Amino acid sequence: MGTFLKNMGKRLWHIAAGLVLAGALAATPAAAQDKIKAAVIFGVSNPASVNGWDRGHYQGVRKLIDGYGWDVTIAENVPFPLIAGTAENYAKAGYQVVVFTSSGQYKAWDQVAPNYPDTIFAMLSTTSTLPESQNVVAYEPDFFAYGIINGLIAAQSTQSNKIAGVAGLPVKAVEDMFSGIIEGAKAANPDVEFLHAISGDWTNIPRAREVTALQIQRGADVVLGNAGVGTRGILDASQSRKAKFIGYATDWAEDAPDIVLTSVILGIDGWYDALAKDVVAGKVEPKIHTFGAETFKVMPLNDKLLSAEQIAKIEDSVRRYQAGETTVPVVPHKFK
Repeated sequence: MGTFLKNMGKRLWHIAAGLVLAGALAATPAAAQDKIKAAVIFGVSNPASVNGWDRGHYQGVRKLIDGYGWDVTIAENVPFPLIAGTAENYAKAGYQVVVFTSSGQYKAWDQVAPNYPDTIFAMLSTTSTLPESQNVVAYEPDFFAYGIINGLIAAQSTQSNKIAGVAGLPVKAVEDMFSGIIEGAKAANPDVEFLHAISGDWTNIPRAREVTALQIQRGADVVLGNAGVGTRGILDASQSRKAKFIGYATDWAEDAPDIVLTSVILGIDGWYDALAKDVVAGKVEPKIHTFGAETFKVMPLNDKLLSAEQIAKIEDSVRRYQAGETTVPVVPHKFK
């Protein structure tokens, strides 16, 4: 990987006058001439406005810009068939780093990265494999652990002993998260039943609202959502039917303070921080970096929806799990 970084530095020296990379991509963020040029590819428009996964990634982009002084281009609303071509164009234009924001972009990552060895291609999403190339790296969350934390909270907040998870598609991240919810809930309250529904895509807000309403009608009084743009529909259904909602990835409290129980923060900006530090230090290597339970943050629990005793009990159970004092078995489940 050291050879890759040295060659990359030499090539980009000629491409961008005044750009100082040196052999290991060492850069001083404060100096304009030392800016790393990066591109981040989104499948949605205006990611800052899409609460949850995409807003979390946008916060990460701001970390690169504000914290490290990178020159970042955002590609919005790029459909899957055009992702490979988009990434390729950035590589041809001399971008040092190209970021993929969804595991659904894996095919493009695998297709493009080996052909452009002087560009780092980073996947900031769930993946179990890497393309066969030296210029790739991944930063992903442990979605099973993330689900466990959600399950611990939901199981101790329900009055009906029924909780629901609604997702866009049954991809690996969703299966891991829902499996964790089941096992975490079981550890906290063996009587809890987990209901689930798949809306069918990541953008259909009305459909997500519809399938969520059905789960609430079946008795679920705590709802968790992971449906991309469609998560807004999950929140809407929860609000209209007075179910408690646990926010996904970023903080949802301001969206519906009357029913948002809490939000479990994935800390996506931390993945971007790790990427930036590795690039600047010249330590990028083909490796999957996994962020575990200790990196997730639970926002303050809503004291209008829970008693002080419930809040204290939930907070203690989450603390003990994150500290490794409580073990929850990793049991995979399948969802359709």
